[in-house]
Amino acid sequence: MDRLFVFQLVAAPILLVVALAVRFAGTSPILNVVDYSSVGDITGLHRWAGNRLLVLPVVSLVLGIVSLKFPALALPSVFIFVAAVFGVCIWLASGASKFNGR
Repeated sequence: MDRLFVFQLVAAPILLVVALAVRFAGTSPILNVVDYSSVGDITGLHRWAGNRLLVLPVVSLVLGIVSLKFPALALPSVFIFVAAVFGVCIWLASGASKFNGR
């Protein structure tokens, strides 16, 4: 259990790449759960979603460092990270509707 910090420290740069890919996708249909025929501002949607996805690598990095310094907190930090992923998904799903315009 004391090696869970590796998961979070490795996940941080991967999540950063994903967030930046969404952020700078432009008009490419990068999000597979979006009906792009109903989106009015595709670039704005990607910019907005990418900015929110940047929360995940930051949370992963912070929790990985906490787990590295305090191994007893490794398992709770994984649960906190999973909760953060669910929270960001809910945040994206609830706010993305403002880009429907066609």
